[in-house]
Amino acid sequence: MKVTAKLTVSTPPDGAVRVAFATTDGLRVDDHFGWAKRFLLYDVSAAGYVKAGKIEFDGSELSEKGNDDKLTDKIAALTGCHLIYSVAVGGPAAARLTRARIQPMVVKEEDGLEALLTQLTGVMRGTMPPWLRKITKTDDPTRFDRWDEEEED
Repeated sequence: MKVTAKLTVSTPPDGAVRVAFATTDGLRVDDHFGWAKRFLLYDVSAAGYVKAGKIEFDGSELSEKGNDDKLTDKIAALTGCHLIYSVAVGGPAAARLTRARIQPMVVKEEDGLEALLTQLTGVMRGTMPPWLRKITKTDDPTRFDRWDEEEED
């Protein structure tokens, strides 16, 4: 499988996550992780988001159902990404992504990249879930306040 990576930003800035979107048209998440030939990369932080590049795969083995060997090169190329959005991801692929410290995210419909980027930026500005705080190495200054409130109830 031939891999072409064109990165405009080599590593995400501090406090940002690198997100990859499986897309055929560059506008929507509309491809299965294992079959995807193109991923657009963005760095997302509380300040907003910026396009970080794209990774493209060229090879007939991408359409071979059950060929888990195709995943090795794909996951290696996506190393450095924190989140991968696709319309579907198989169980073995999801496990391999997780072991590579990449969180697979599955969208229910073909969601637009702009809407997903705006939503993730909002999450980064608000109270982030613990797994996202761990990725961004962001502290939650209110974590002990919640415990105090629980004790009062």
